[in-house]
Amino acid sequence: MLSLLFFIVPQARAFQLETLGAKNLPATEVPAAPDPGRPASSKKWTVLIYVSARNNLGLEAIKDVNEMEAAGSTDRVNVVVEMGRIKCDPPFNPFASVQEPLPPQADWTGVRRFLIKKDSDPLTINSPALAYYPDADMGDWKHLAEFISWGKANYPAEKYLLVVGGHGSGWRGVKPPPGAPKGISYDEVSGNHISPAELAQAIKAGGGVNVYASDACLMQTMEVIYELKDSAEYIVGSQETTPGSGYNYEVFLKALAAAPGDAFSAAQSIMKGFSEYYGSGPQQQSVTMSIVRPAHAAEMAAKMDKFARLVAASPADMKLYHDKKFGLRSYDDEDARDLYQLMKLYYDNTPTPAVKEAAREIIVLLSEKLVARNDAVGYKSKDSNGLSVYFPIFYMNYKAKYEYLAFSAATYWDEMVKAVVESKK
Repeated sequence: MLSLLFFIVPQARAFQLETLGAKNLPATEVPAAPDPGRPASSKKWTVLIYVSARNNLGLEAIKDVNEMEAAGSTDRVNVVVEMGRIKCDPPFNPFASVQEPLPPQADWTGVRRFLIKKDSDPLTINSPALAYYPDADMGDWKHLAEFISWGKANYPAEKYLLVVGGHGSGWRGVKPPPGAPKGISYDEVSGNHISPAELAQAIKAGGGVNVYASDACLMQTMEVIYELKDSAEYIVGSQETTPGSGYNYEVFLKALAAAPGDAFSAAQSIMKGFSEYYGSGPQQQSVTMSIVRPAHAAEMAAKMDKFARLVAASPADMKLYHDKKFGLRSYDDEDARDLYQLMKLYYDNTPTPAVKEAAREIIVLLSEKLVARNDAVGYKSKDSNGLSVYFPIFYMNYKAKYEYLAFSAATYWDEMVKAVVESKK
């Protein structure tokens, strides 16, 4: 279990925007933290959105904030955003005589916080900029934790939903070893990222949230869910890579404002802005998105530990993986397996009754408790059942840094995976 770290961060302050190369962004003073003696806010939800576009997503991030403004904060929902960006040019199209123009406000860099106000301008961010950091590290988990704490203090509500957006790569952001190049919330300026363990630390240090969602690729893995098992009631994410445009925030936030119910209802609002959005119309694409209950992650880890020990002790079951592995679906992370499909492979084919029963227990827990909803949209998403797990195809793909994960420390999964893949060198 991760220890809770306490730290001191400087109070965010608003800078003069005319010095920042973006005079047309309105500024306000950061509101003071609420008096603990005052009545609690009547708002149902505060949505905290942390978008790292200090990378090649700088143009998409501006579009995202304009989508948020199409919905806006309401009398029941606060929408508070931190966006960091660097300058990006539209991609060059060699087949077009006229290239895509730069959108308005694409000239600024650094990190800003916004209270999202509703407007009908699809190109210009008109919401007040509450604070500016010239060079905040979006890949620093302590900065994310401070944003969560700041947002909750200044915009209190009955429940909280956190979205972290940017590039993502699931468990591969594990630290150590030093310099591991993967994670979530990539910051190309600092060269840093937030690892799965640091993501959990940030949420805990910020006081926790009711719903956590990754607007990023490849984050819905058993390893990440295990790290976040004490962080939220529901976790929303994708097993696969996601379109560059990510969530449709207008659809998501309007759905939440229309029915700001419990945490599961809020999680389903995110699905409307992603899997349901990409599942129809001219934007139709193959995507995956699921809602997971992390409270069951420890129970699942125990069952996977049992399964792993049985397989590692059975040469026939180690061979079975190699005999059948090419029938398993693959993702952009070629070493990620769909957990349900993997267990079904063993349930249907194992010669060992104990392994068959262990696989059945995982299937039941996965489908009845752990995964609350799974959307696999489009033909490319076939056999995606809501949660992935690491199981390389070839022995040379095994990464020793996998052993640094909390999931690996808690289970025999890493030892089993290594034994299986090395059994066929």
